[in-house]
Amino acid sequence: MHVLFGMLLAVISSCFPASEQSVEEILENIEAAKVSSLTANVVYIRLDPILDRREIRTGKLLYRESDNKKKEAAILFDTLTIGRRREEKVKHFIFSGRWMAEVDHDKKQFIKRELIAPGEEDINPFELGSGPIPLPIGQSKESILAKFNVVRIPKPTEGLLASLPEEVIGLHLLPKEDDEWESIDLFYNPKTWLPVGVNTIEIDGTKRVSRLTDMQMNVLSQEEENLLSIKTPDPQEWSIDIRPWVQ
Repeated sequence: MHVLFGMLLAVISSCFPASEQSVEEILENIEAAKVSSLTANVVYIRLDPILDRREIRTGKLLYRESDNKKKEAAILFDTLTIGRRREEKVKHFIFSGRWMAEVDHDKKQFIKRELIAPGEEDINPFELGSGPIPLPIGQSKESILAKFNVVRIPKPTEGLLASLPEEVIGLHLLPKEDDEWESIDLFYNPKTWLPVGVNTIEIDGTKRVSRLTDMQMNVLSQEEENLLSIKTPDPQEWSIDIRPWVQ
């Protein structure tokens, strides 16, 4: 029934240009978008207002949803630029079910954190409020509108996201209650209804901007599948820190 509804919604939506759709219609399209896996190149910029520092990381993003609805994701950064200094710096963030692993290859550090209490339902790593880069994929319209006031916005005219295609659909989200975010801007490809850009401002003024390019859907190599697995490295060569859930 859900698949049939999604197909029907796609047919109806195709009759109306995305530029003319309401916020609710856009959120319905986002909810109906289904993908079993995706890969994309990612550029991530973090602006720290306290240290007055600009940090740029580049790498790859992986996402997979299994048949049992378990969602896994990995953000695989391989370069870091601070000021004019650019260096090869491999750092991976992997989300699987209830766990997140932070893997610093240069320092040989492996930190694994349990994100939710035992017995609770596994999280969606890109759901709003769950991970470092909010990229709602298939998130329900109801869950978004329950937490945020949402309005449409145009594509940015400056900065990293100014390079987005002209046809992107932008949404500006303002939390209805106290939250870590001051605002979240999301930009979607109206053909796939998958996110291609995000701009967030946190309460402390920290800004984060992410741009996704070269997105490939429903095709993962064996190597990419292996990168989505949280495997503890050799403790004789790595510093291992496992942190179970603490209330």
